[in-house]
Amino acid sequence: MSHRAVPAILIAIAFVCPAHAADLSFSLGGEVEYDHNVFRRERNREDDVLFRLRPGVRVHEDRGENVDFSVRYELPVEFAAEHNEELQDEDHLLDGRFEYRVNDRLSIFGNDRLSFLRSTLRNVQLGSDADVVGTPQIGTERDRVTLNDASLGLRYRFAPRLQGNLVASSRYFDTTRRDRSENYSISGVGSADYVLTQKHQIGGGLRYTFQDFADRLNFSGSTSHTYNGFATWRWLIDPTLNLEISAGPSYLQTRQDDAAPARNESFVPFVPLAPGTTVFALDRNSNLANQTAGSAGAVVVPSFFANAGTGPTQNCASIDGQPVALGCTVNVFLDGVGDAAEFDAVQNSIAVVNSNPRGRSDESLTVFATAVIAKHWTPNLHSALRYRREQGDASGLGGTVILDAVSLSNTWDFAERWQLALRGDWTTRESAFELRQTLDTVQPTPVGTLAFPLAGRTGTAFNTDQDAEVSTRRWGVAGRITHRLFRSTLVYVQVRYDRQGSDRGSLGRSSDFENYLATFGVRHTFEPIKLW
Repeated sequence: MSHRAVPAILIAIAFVCPAHAADLSFSLGGEVEYDHNVFRRERNREDDVLFRLRPGVRVHEDRGENVDFSVRYELPVEFAAEHNEELQDEDHLLDGRFEYRVNDRLSIFGNDRLSFLRSTLRNVQLGSDADVVGTPQIGTERDRVTLNDASLGLRYRFAPRLQGNLVASSRYFDTTRRDRSENYSISGVGSADYVLTQKHQIGGGLRYTFQDFADRLNFSGSTSHTYNGFATWRWLIDPTLNLEISAGPSYLQTRQDDAAPARNESFVPFVPLAPGTTVFALDRNSNLANQTAGSAGAVVVPSFFANAGTGPTQNCASIDGQPVALGCTVNVFLDGVGDAAEFDAVQNSIAVVNSNPRGRSDESLTVFATAVIAKHWTPNLHSALRYRREQGDASGLGGTVILDAVSLSNTWDFAERWQLALRGDWTTRESAFELRQTLDTVQPTPVGTLAFPLAGRTGTAFNTDQDAEVSTRRWGVAGRITHRLFRSTLVYVQVRYDRQGSDRGSLGRSSDFENYLATFGVRHTFEPIKLW
């Protein structure tokens, strides 16, 4: 785990806790879930039934005179009925928050959430006050994901109607997937709000964000700077309806690092087989494709990844799992598997020289905005419609992206101890900048007595000037019925549908999926224990 993932806010809370009263609370939850696409594949879907235990512990003070705090740890453990060898694992969730009211005017606050998970686990908040749900961090490799989000700020009331805020925040992301980059961001925002009338509140502020993306497969790293100014307006239309809008211009700059001018790569390990044998290869969406060879025989290309998303490859037979044709320029990513695992990558390697290793710089001007309209139909029925446009990281897929998200959420306490929650989401992610992709040049390579050659490295590479962009859309709908069986015990049933799609040839196609989930769960919180 990188030092950037260290939960500094949680460490600070640990020093605050002993000086004040605190309660210790234990919780235990259990879930049974049907997942119709457990590996989040667009093709070759496999379903399963998952069993999940969620023990947790929390130290907290919720009603302190000048300090409130909470530190919570959960250890979800997951099992599967059919794919237990691939899916069984434990996750780690640690979060904390505090608020220190220095006096009647000044407050200091902070929060931190650290997640270390495989991520079929998801905490979907369906209430009207929940944030827009992001894209699940899961891929065909059952990747391990580390996330850390933290913020520290202060709030100062200059006058009864005027308040100022300063907030610094950070975000860290890392995964075991080789096609995603480790990345982190830091940002600072200063803002002020003024109560104009009983119905209107206005304000504004300035925000700066720095993002850093490490190298990943076929892409060198990049950094970006964002400068954003915004104005806010809150309007209490009537006692049951309110509107909040924040919007302003944003100026973005990026600089992509140069690619390595030279590197060593292993040869392509080919394994000739008998005529009529099935050929195993990855198609352009990274799905396993089976092709039956002709009388000339077949070849197994272990972990052969041909990215056909750029111009020179459009006529290549490598598209959709077919053998690579003559004269193609493709990306080749190789890992020896099976018999090819004995291939000696150290002694059998080739020096690859990049003829054009330069990255690129770019800038753009856009508008970031958020808008929320909330309606309280009755004391027990609430709805909220949200829109936000902001900077994102797309889980390290391809540098800085612009995220547009719309959500509609509803909660209805339709009977004593019963609640119905419904939610719908629509999200798009588009690259803020074009990135240069590193492509290896390959040439026809004879293999045994095959009638057709396959691609092998020539020892040269180049950074293409053609588009390498993220263009992804996601839809999701969810519903949940919750029953408070006892004062501290909840029983719930939840159904959710998600679908993600990307433009043809864009980054992210390998992560597209469709998924149905049905979950039954129970959660009990034990009586708190006074610590001091």
